[in-house]
Amino acid sequence: MKRKNRFFVTIMLIALLTVILLPTVAMAAENQLNATTSQSEAGLQDLARVPAGEELPRYIDDIGLLTSEQAESLTAKLDEISERNQFDTVVAVVPALDYREARLYAADFFEQNGFGYGNDIDGAILLLAMEDRDFGFASFGYGLDVFTPYGQDYLDSLFLPYLKEDQYYEAFMSYADAVDDFIAKANSGTPYDKGNIPKNPEEVRKYRFIGGAIALALALIIAFSVTGVWRGQLISVRKENLANVYFREGSMALTDQRDIFLHRHVQKVKRETSSSGGGGSFSSSSGRSATGHSGKF
Repeated sequence: MKRKNRFFVTIMLIALLTVILLPTVAMAAENQLNATTSQSEAGLQDLARVPAGEELPRYIDDIGLLTSEQAESLTAKLDEISERNQFDTVVAVVPALDYREARLYAADFFEQNGFGYGNDIDGAILLLAMEDRDFGFASFGYGLDVFTPYGQDYLDSLFLPYLKEDQYYEAFMSYADAVDDFIAKANSGTPYDKGNIPKNPEEVRKYRFIGGAIALALALIIAFSVTGVWRGQLISVRKENLANVYFREGSMALTDQRDIFLHRHVQKVKRETSSSGGGGSFSSSSGRSATGHSGKF
């Protein structure tokens, strides 16, 4: 009987504790859900710099990489290219990225700060995050036609060498000119893509060097061939290729012969790796289609 009473009391205590603690647990879960939702919403809004209806300049620099004169000149170029092509061309410099990949950070920055022409927000942005020397490129709307994956590799070759040398003004100006050129090519119906990518200056120098080396080699071969024929006509005594005729038979006898390994020479060459990833389609945090890529400089 006592055992039954103890069991009954235990059941009652468990039920009472459940009634007391259940609302507390439910409230904590709701608070956690609300906090997570708030953080998610904040993550979509934390890149907005101005209220709706206001505009940021097309060059944003939180670090101060350029002088005031350079920033003014770059902004004027970005404005002229953007307005003439109806395609927002933006450059942004921030201290560091958050949890986002560089291209996604760039896309969200562009979208949340009201850049872009028309309903498709036509435009492109190059964003630098200086802490880890990241760069992100993103483009919306008409940019998906303008910047093909192969075209984005070519785009990198135009401004990335300057970034690696910390020549930021030259890099940004080259980027702006490149966007203008890319739009013109797309407008003509032949955007930069596999098969029509121009050689960059480094490749041109490389091919010129190879061509010069081949031409020099051919010239030397021809010269040696001609002089060899002339020399053969002037010499009456012919050189023997074998030494048999120069020694008397039986005058020399080899009693031992062997091969001796003296040394070896090993040359190692470092394999270079690419500093950026190829471009491709992705979605911004709002779900809008974009194209772009991330990399290091």
